[in-house]
Amino acid sequence: MSKICKVLSLTLFFYSVAVAELTTDVYLIRSNYILTMAKGSAEPLDGYIQISKEGLIIDIVEGEPSETLGGTLIDARGKIILPGFVSGHNHLWQSAFRGLASDQELYGWLNSLHWTFGDFFQNGDMYNFTLYGALDQLANGITTTLNHSQNVAPTYDQYLEQFEAEMAAGQHFIFSYVLDENEPSAAIRKSKLLSLIDDTSRRPGPHACLGFGLHGTGIYRDMDFHREEVNLAKELDLDMQIHYLEEKAESFRNGQKKFELMAEKGGLWDGLVYAHFIHVTDKILETSAKAGAKMIWNPLSNGRLASGLADIPRYLSAGLEIGMGVDGSASGDVCDPFQNMRMGMYALRMKDSNAAVMSSIDILRMHTLKTAQVLEVDDRVGSLELGKFADFLIIQPGSPVFDPYSTVVLATSANDIESVWVRGQKIVENRRFPNHDMGAIKNEVARRVARIVSDQTGNN
Repeated sequence: MSKICKVLSLTLFFYSVAVAELTTDVYLIRSNYILTMAKGSAEPLDGYIQISKEGLIIDIVEGEPSETLGGTLIDARGKIILPGFVSGHNHLWQSAFRGLASDQELYGWLNSLHWTFGDFFQNGDMYNFTLYGALDQLANGITTTLNHSQNVAPTYDQYLEQFEAEMAAGQHFIFSYVLDENEPSAAIRKSKLLSLIDDTSRRPGPHACLGFGLHGTGIYRDMDFHREEVNLAKELDLDMQIHYLEEKAESFRNGQKKFELMAEKGGLWDGLVYAHFIHVTDKILETSAKAGAKMIWNPLSNGRLASGLADIPRYLSAGLEIGMGVDGSASGDVCDPFQNMRMGMYALRMKDSNAAVMSSIDILRMHTLKTAQVLEVDDRVGSLELGKFADFLIIQPGSPVFDPYSTVVLATSANDIESVWVRGQKIVENRRFPNHDMGAIKNEVARRVARIVSDQTGNN
């Protein structure tokens, strides 16, 4: 993440501490299965987490909490506590269009969604679709997401509704911003991004934006525009995430050839994050890892679209830093990190006929701390450690626990999540939201989708 994002995040953090409601309770979470996912930590902690009024972890220790500590004790013994999942690549608005083009690969699927319905979006559509997508992720245990926003809607204001919806949802997020190609100059495009960042830092109250990045689109549109994106990302010290080498046909058509052009335009640096990155050559992999580029792996979406299987052990051996994402809510369909981990692990094990390819703790850490590290927000989320936000899940195991890491990865679903906490506040309990009417939101989404489909059908 950028220096400007870190400055923004610190501004938001200290402001949120200053204005936090004094009536917010202090919690002590007691469990014999606390999975901190901190670096170097492998043994479950039998102890408690102490959470401040501001929603920060102020202690996490073995044993019983003292009565002198005060606060509300949550007795979760027998239940598993783990950090909220971090998803490093998502298109939240797509939540309204699940199940489309079930027999299509990437470009056939894009044609069935983006290029069929996008022109018929109206004011409020992107907001409602994104809000639903963010809340659905929260219900599935994803407390931090990178919203790889997309300018599918006809106007730029309608595109920006995605940001406003994330602000309303309560999920921690990084907004991957798309530059407005319709503006006449690079200076105006830059000023619009800076205005959004400035506006965000001035908003009252604690809110969930952890910072910004760029969604690089120039590689598929115009390499001069790609250079502009790269230069702006470097100037502001932003990470830039791009879809790259996702589909096999795309790789041989022009994707691999563009790697040299990217390098010539300065587009290979430690701020580059690949989404998907499946069909790589040895040179592309090794050069990328050496440059400090990173990757977000999206097993559910890659399987659904028949994009292929990234050779994760090979990538890790090359030194590539890897996180995980559930990708589009209509290409991964169900934004379930438990399914995502199993899909990835099982596919790799089938490929090599080797059950030791990835361990449960390794892939769980990849969907929590490692993704936070790729997104450069691991100072605040991704593990349960002192000073970080108290973002965590309480899971009621559905069977006896032999190894809590394996129970989470192999034998748990989103239905086993008892509650989801963000900044020390319970925001989902048994898949219900105290601050949002999900029934009304779903009805509004269905109404808007029906109108889009009707308008598109009537136009043909």
